[in-house]
Amino acid sequence: VAVLSGALLLTKQRADRAADQSVARALTFTQRAIEALLASRSEALLKVTQGFVMVPTFVSRIEEGIRTDNRSNLLDQADEFSAHSGAWILITDNRGSVKAWTLRPDLFDEDLSGGSLVGLALEGELTEGTWIEPGPYGDVVFQAVGVPIFDPARAKIHGVLVAALPVDSTLAEDLKSRTDSEVVFFALNTQGVPYEVLSTLPAGTADASLTTITPDELMSTSGSGGEVRMTVNQETLIGVAGPLLTAAGYPLGGYVGFRSRELELAAYTRLQQTILFTFVGGLLLALLSSLVVARRISRPLLRLVEATRAVSDGDYSGSIDISSPDEIGQLASAFRRMLRDLREKDELVAYLRAPVGLADRSTGTSVAEVTAADESVERPPEDISKGSVLAGPYEIKEKVGAGGMGDVYRAYDRTLGEVVAIKTIRPEALAHDTTLLERFKREIRYARSITHSTVVRTHDIGEEHGAYYITMEFVEGTTLKQLIDGRGQLPVTVALTIGKQLCRALEAAHEKGVIHRDIKPQNLLVDRRGSLKVMDFGIARLVIQPLDVDEGITATHSIVGTPGYMAPEQLMGDEIDERADIYGAGAVLFECVTGRSVFGECTLPGLMAKHVAGQLEDPRALNPSIPESLSCVILKALAEHRDARWQSAAELGLALNGVELESDGPPPANRASTE
Repeated sequence: VAVLSGALLLTKQRADRAADQSVARALTFTQRAIEALLASRSEALLKVTQGFVMVPTFVSRIEEGIRTDNRSNLLDQADEFSAHSGAWILITDNRGSVKAWTLRPDLFDEDLSGGSLVGLALEGELTEGTWIEPGPYGDVVFQAVGVPIFDPARAKIHGVLVAALPVDSTLAEDLKSRTDSEVVFFALNTQGVPYEVLSTLPAGTADASLTTITPDELMSTSGSGGEVRMTVNQETLIGVAGPLLTAAGYPLGGYVGFRSRELELAAYTRLQQTILFTFVGGLLLALLSSLVVARRISRPLLRLVEATRAVSDGDYSGSIDISSPDEIGQLASAFRRMLRDLREKDELVAYLRAPVGLADRSTGTSVAEVTAADESVERPPEDISKGSVLAGPYEIKEKVGAGGMGDVYRAYDRTLGEVVAIKTIRPEALAHDTTLLERFKREIRYARSITHSTVVRTHDIGEEHGAYYITMEFVEGTTLKQLIDGRGQLPVTVALTIGKQLCRALEAAHEKGVIHRDIKPQNLLVDRRGSLKVMDFGIARLVIQPLDVDEGITATHSIVGTPGYMAPEQLMGDEIDERADIYGAGAVLFECVTGRSVFGECTLPGLMAKHVAGQLEDPRALNPSIPESLSCVILKALAEHRDARWQSAAELGLALNGVELESDGPPPANRASTE
């Protein structure tokens, strides 16, 4: 009996293995065929669309229609291309607003710039991705491409041309005939749960099986959404899923190709029926084991899902106590870090909103505050008047600041229809160096490449009647300098939140090869949502600011940056690298938690002497509530020799993430109540 049972078991195993290998090979072929057909359709549509926007007459008509807001003309152009391509056509202007859409002709001026398909195309990229639109019988999946519409010189983008082909029953039946497989297309609802959109099976057949597919599985590194099984008319279908992605690479849905296991097992069916009862016990045991393992995996995931839902509802009070060495443990650890950052940011918002008896400084603008840092510089004899127009499109609304480099204005860009900040450049700032303007333009180009959310975006440099100016993003908020001057020592949690965001900004800039060189509280803006914005990237490194006696200089020469926040090598005029910004970040953190600058008020010679003597005070001596771990992080960032500092912004950010807050320490005496 034992020998027979063993032989039967071995036979069944080999039969199952052969059948499963056959199914796996067939499913691999099915998946590759589906991917190849979808890719070829998208590639062909992209080539046709790209070729269309290279036709000068088409571009001219589109530009004219957008400029004159002639919907009829734009719809005619869209209909003409739709007739040639068989796709629905959508045309937007250079802000991403809908100007013509063959699928929905009545829709107009809806902003689609937030979507990756249009948003990335507005940046000059060719985009491909999935588009889902409601239809008369349910949602319809489209393969869409986006192509920027350039002017003939490719110097300006007039808008975006989007073309989309439906994933319809004709395509599904074509795939079925090519692969001898059943094909199901599905979309993901707002909670990431799949629902059937199109199928070669009877409607609704695959609904229950689709729920086993998760977005994480669709985006797995293997490129397969995992195995999906279901039974239809006593026939077992085994499927493999793949994603349908947006232009940014996020899944909006997917597809499943199903193969019949019975068809592959036909040669072994009788043998399997003979030995079925022999293995019933083993099968039950395997199912029980699978259930136990699945529950061990699903329970932590469900807890993470519930915690994620709570966070999406604005509740950051939850905790995740999952600890395991596997991927779930890593996910839980990452979630805890994210939750901590959200709590800290929430505390920063509450701290900014707390009444402190100050004048309302939270409405200043970013560029206004950074230029106000040097009030000792002589003002120009006259300012640009309110209501005047600068360089054609910029209507001056108000003057919002002044400083050593020039004046700052809030202006309205009448071309783009948005508010911008304009910083003028004093002629005397450029007069002493004939090469400075070219270097300035080069640095503006470098700074413009930084697109991180924590950096105030610099747009361009222009000239009007011999006077140069810089246009940049307009952000409302208060500078960190104002916050410290008004409230003194900041709570440790607030300082940590500011420090982490500053590190992310520096990391983004350093990756582009841009060194700020003038990191200081005056150049850091906190907006009303608790987000930090770093100002003057690419500008600070070229601005040469004369310092008077009050600022601590006794010689007649000028230096780059602000001495109190400059690294020793920068102060001495040596070559610098990214670690000079690390020093500036340490000086900012020191001032946040102590309420005063690193070396206090002193002359430039005195500042150099303190650097040479290594007279660096422990911040805990000024504020005992600072955790020792945070003090060590700050002191290392302020090390005299650059090799002794944190070597990158990412390294400093990791160190700040590792700071353990001490609950038994006394809070800062001047911390405002947030109740």
